[in-house]
Amino acid sequence: MTTESIIPSFIGAPVQRREDPALIRGTGRYVDDITPAGTLHLAVVRSPFPHADVLSLDIDAALEIDGVRAIITPEHVSDIRMPPTPNPDRNVPRRFPLVQGRALMPGDPVAAVVAESAAAARDAADLVFVDYEPIDVVGDVEEALDAPPIHDGFESNIAYERGRGDRSEFDALEGPVRLSGIVEHPRVVPAPMENRAILAEWKEDGLTVHLSSQAPQLMQAELAESFDLPQSSVRVITPFVGGGFGCKFDLAEEEYLTVIAARMTGRPVKWAESRREHLLTIGHGRAQRHKWEVVADSDGRIQGLWVDSLVDLGCRHRYLSFITITTRMGTGNYDIGVYGWTQRGVWTNRAPRGIYRGAGRPEATLTIERVIEAIARETGIDPAEVRRRNFVRPDQFPYRSRAGYTYDSGDYESTLNKLLDFAGYDSLRLQQDAARAEGRLVGIGLAAYVEVCGFEDWGAARIQVHGDGSVSVFVETLDQGQGHRTSFAQLVAKQLGIPVEKVKIEQGDSATSPYGWGTSGSRSLAQGGSASHAAAEKVAEKAKKIAAHLMEASDADIELVDSRAVVRGTDVSISWTDVVGAALAGNVPDGVTPGLDEEIHLKSGGLNFPYGVHLAQVEIDRETGALELQRMWAVDDAGNIVNPMLAEGQRHGGLAQGIGQAIWEEARYDEDGNLVTSSFVDYLIPSAVSLPLFELQSTITPTPTNPLGAKGIGEAGAIGSTPAVLNAVCDALQTDEIQIPLTPEKIWEKIPR
Repeated sequence: MTTESIIPSFIGAPVQRREDPALIRGTGRYVDDITPAGTLHLAVVRSPFPHADVLSLDIDAALEIDGVRAIITPEHVSDIRMPPTPNPDRNVPRRFPLVQGRALMPGDPVAAVVAESAAAARDAADLVFVDYEPIDVVGDVEEALDAPPIHDGFESNIAYERGRGDRSEFDALEGPVRLSGIVEHPRVVPAPMENRAILAEWKEDGLTVHLSSQAPQLMQAELAESFDLPQSSVRVITPFVGGGFGCKFDLAEEEYLTVIAARMTGRPVKWAESRREHLLTIGHGRAQRHKWEVVADSDGRIQGLWVDSLVDLGCRHRYLSFITITTRMGTGNYDIGVYGWTQRGVWTNRAPRGIYRGAGRPEATLTIERVIEAIARETGIDPAEVRRRNFVRPDQFPYRSRAGYTYDSGDYESTLNKLLDFAGYDSLRLQQDAARAEGRLVGIGLAAYVEVCGFEDWGAARIQVHGDGSVSVFVETLDQGQGHRTSFAQLVAKQLGIPVEKVKIEQGDSATSPYGWGTSGSRSLAQGGSASHAAAEKVAEKAKKIAAHLMEASDADIELVDSRAVVRGTDVSISWTDVVGAALAGNVPDGVTPGLDEEIHLKSGGLNFPYGVHLAQVEIDRETGALELQRMWAVDDAGNIVNPMLAEGQRHGGLAQGIGQAIWEEARYDEDGNLVTSSFVDYLIPSAVSLPLFELQSTITPTPTNPLGAKGIGEAGAIGSTPAVLNAVCDALQTDEIQIPLTPEKIWEKIPR
């Protein structure tokens, strides 16, 4: 497929979000709003120690609480098969819903109480007595390398070791600029507005689960395998979801416990996560330490890059495969001839490391952008120019990087130029010089990024056309606030020539939606949207044949527009509902089957690689170290945009999260292994008043990998903004020796005196 085959005529309308009225009126239903008659509630007994042997467990007092119906203890779950299956090639232990003799993190589930009310369940959980024997805590990822293994039966805390590239080739490079450094990627918490929630009902005909999830079909398959059920006997229903950011892409211990409780009691059981539980036990993001080395020419051109990384996996497995994205995106936007890396995943007594917005791309970008800044500082070349000299050129696409991915399309220099012009970069530098002459600490930070999107190179959609001409589109992707109900409807409505209001997007029910991978990695529009568009195209082709039959015309001359089938170049037409009626009645030409329903599983041409450049301006208070983010510019390129209003919202949200990671957010543990950021009093997230107005523009480089020419946009802001802010602070302080989050204390220590 080439970009010439892409027809973007239906792309670009800022249609208002159709899902918002229900949310504004409070009629949109989330999992915790669903409480069938007879529902029981589950509360989890959690270890207060980050590392301890469980010597005994006494449930007698808890059983005396009025309303308690069951208590789940470790022996009840010892036969449950939680994924993944242990891999003999990796130091990966089996997972259980409850600890099996040893708690491995603060908040580790030890038992669960099921009661008639949530309050009774919590009260009874407080009365479960557990006798613990604390063990020395394995905290810092570096210390964990030589510490006793936290998992029984393993020789070390190293879960895996990977690598790529020839170290001798790198060492043989002779460039005059040889630099090294460390980039810390602290643990951060996804923290969606809606915490995790599940309602499980175990009936004679199977298991029905209402779940706040990003991938109901995958959860259906996982539950069926774990509980030895046919997939046809497991139904996963996902209503409105209040954000996911990756943390709802798999099942954790509490979801399994809820299903087990439903099986034990024969009644519906609900568990709704508290905010403290979320901060304590959810799969944290990032959690990497990168040691980099670079060799460059005196003109700033990079010859080679080497990165050794340690990944803090926490105490158990949560999607190890996603971590390889960091190394495979390690060269960023740059054409680097020699690249190599090592990576070690390490077990510690902390919450598991999971997927978080961007999943590997923010980590790769932050490191390579710090490398670029170090080269600029060493050579005295403007940071924008260092980037320009190292960019992959437009004539190199499709570009196979030394890291392993093949980038689809791009014009990085044009996007940089647009940002520099848009922000008035030269003027900003002059203003900075004037501020510095006054003794003010003003910094300007650039960051370029490229990311990989469109995972699982196919999408699925099914279209059902009703007798009144309205259309239902069943999709495998899952909206958690992105606006799929609007953008997907636009694609279908345009193909069929009917109003958007006539198209309803159905999602989140494994019983009706086609099988698919759900929503992650900004795959939804590229895969699910392309499949919806392709299915609508098939419906349109069939509708044109039926309309041509009814009007005794050639189907090549039929257009679907304004709810009518029109013979091109004439005033002869029939209504869309007439076409539908004929299709359903079987009044169709020879060789055409009645009806207009279509389903498609569309294989794409591969991954897509959106990119952009961000710019931050900061000022630091000399007396306190307080940081003010004054302005933030971004030029992003996500190919063709279906709905610019929705895309802008995605960019705003991503920028807020990326800036939050740069300035405020970090899941911190004390020396005893306790999480000290277990509430929003201590774990700081950005608010509207703490952010400037974002100044956004775009470039458009369509991808040849899908019919829409669209690339992912959901993670862009979270990838480019963090290094831009850090680079701006380093520029203000004239140092490379500071790590995120950029707290006033850290900044104050680095202020030149």
